Amino acid sequence: MSYYLDITDVKILAGNWLRLWFSDGAIIDVDAGPIIATGEVFEPIRSDRAVFEAVAVNPESGTIEWPGEVDLCPDVLYGRGEPASGKRFERRVVRPAAGAPA
Repeated sequence: MSYYLDITDVKILAGNWLRLWFSDGAIIDVDAGPIIATGEVFEPIRSDRAVFEAVAVNPESGTIEWPGEVDLCPDVLYGRGEPASGKRFERRVVRPAAGAPA
Protein backbone atom coordinates (compact mmCIF):
# COMPACT_ATOMS: atom_id res chain seq x y z
CA MET A 1 0.00 0.00 0.00
CA SER A 2 1.44 3.34 -1.01
CA TYR A 3 0.07 6.67 0.13
CA TYR A 4 1.35 10.06 1.08
CA LEU A 5 1.92 10.76 4.76
CA ASP A 6 1.54 14.18 6.33
CA ILE A 7 3.33 15.42 9.41
CA THR A 8 0.70 16.80 11.77
CA ASP A 9 2.84 18.05 14.65
CA VAL A 10 6.48 18.61 15.62
CA LYS A 11 8.27 19.05 18.94
CA ILE A 12 11.91 20.02 19.46
CA LEU A 13 13.84 17.58 21.65
CA ALA A 14 17.43 17.68 22.99
CA GLY A 15 20.26 18.24 20.54
CA ASN A 16 19.00 18.17 16.97
CA TRP A 17 16.25 15.64 17.60
CA LEU A 18 12.67 16.29 16.52
CA ARG A 19 9.55 14.36 17.52
CA LEU A 20 7.17 14.05 14.57
CA TRP A 21 3.52 13.02 14.55
CA PHE A 22 2.32 11.50 11.27
CA SER A 23 -1.16 11.28 9.77
CA ASP A 24 -1.21 7.47 10.15
CA GLY A 25 -0.81 7.75 13.93
CA ALA A 26 2.93 7.04 14.05
CA ILE A 27 5.20 9.12 16.27
CA ILE A 28 8.85 9.08 15.24
CA ASP A 29 11.88 10.85 16.71
CA VAL A 30 14.40 11.96 14.09
CA ASP A 31 17.97 13.18 14.53
CA ALA A 32 18.02 16.14 12.15
CA GLY A 33 21.73 16.77 12.86
CA PRO A 34 23.14 14.79 9.90
CA ILE A 35 20.49 16.24 7.59
CA ILE A 36 21.31 19.87 8.40
CA ALA A 37 25.08 19.30 8.79
CA THR A 38 25.94 20.18 5.21
CA GLY A 39 24.60 22.35 2.47
CA GLU A 40 24.31 26.10 2.24
CA VAL A 41 20.51 26.04 2.59
CA PHE A 42 20.83 24.57 6.11
CA GLU A 43 23.55 26.98 7.33
CA PRO A 44 21.17 29.33 9.21
CA ILE A 45 19.47 26.33 10.85
CA ARG A 46 22.67 24.70 12.09
CA SER A 47 24.38 27.95 13.14
CA ASP A 48 21.51 29.51 15.12
CA ARG A 49 19.57 27.42 17.63
CA ALA A 50 16.66 29.89 17.50
CA VAL A 51 16.27 29.22 13.78
CA PHE A 52 16.41 25.45 14.38
CA GLU A 53 13.70 25.81 17.02
CA ALA A 54 11.52 27.83 14.61
CA VAL A 55 10.61 24.58 12.81
CA ALA A 56 6.87 24.23 12.26
CA VAL A 57 4.41 22.08 10.38
CA ASN A 58 3.29 23.53 7.07
CA PRO A 59 -0.33 22.35 6.90
CA GLU A 60 -0.51 22.95 3.14
CA SER A 61 2.41 20.65 2.32
CA GLY A 62 2.15 18.30 5.31
CA THR A 63 5.82 18.59 6.14
CA ILE A 64 8.05 20.48 8.53
CA GLU A 65 9.53 23.78 7.46
CA TRP A 66 12.03 26.30 8.79
CA PRO A 67 12.14 30.02 7.98
CA GLY A 68 13.12 30.56 4.38
CA GLU A 69 10.86 27.72 3.22
CA VAL A 70 13.49 25.07 3.98
CA ASP A 71 11.58 21.81 4.30
CA LEU A 72 12.17 18.07 4.53
CA CYS A 73 10.29 15.25 2.83
CA PRO A 74 7.86 13.46 5.18
CA ASP A 75 8.52 10.08 3.53
CA VAL A 76 12.26 10.40 4.19
CA LEU A 77 11.67 11.47 7.80
CA TYR A 78 9.27 8.54 8.25
CA GLY A 79 11.83 6.08 6.88
CA ARG A 80 10.23 5.23 3.54
CA GLY A 81 13.00 6.86 1.53
CA GLU A 82 16.55 8.12 1.83
CA PRO A 83 17.70 11.74 1.78
CA ALA A 84 18.87 13.04 -1.59
CA SER A 85 22.19 13.86 0.08
CA GLY A 86 22.66 10.17 0.86
CA LYS A 87 23.39 11.09 4.49
CA ARG A 88 21.64 8.61 6.75
CA PHE A 89 20.21 9.74 10.05
CA GLU A 90 18.93 8.04 13.15
CA ARG A 91 15.25 7.64 13.91
CA ARG A 92 13.35 6.03 16.77
CA VAL A 93 9.77 4.82 16.57
CA VAL A 94 7.95 6.11 19.66
CA ARG A 95 4.60 4.75 18.54
CA PRO A 96 4.01 2.68 15.39
CA ALA A 97 1.29 3.58 12.91
CA ALA A 98 -2.27 2.71 13.85
CA GLY A 99 -2.90 -0.91 12.96
CA ALA A 100 0.82 -1.68 12.54
CA PRO A 101 2.15 -4.83 14.21
CA ALA A 102 3.75 -4.12 17.59
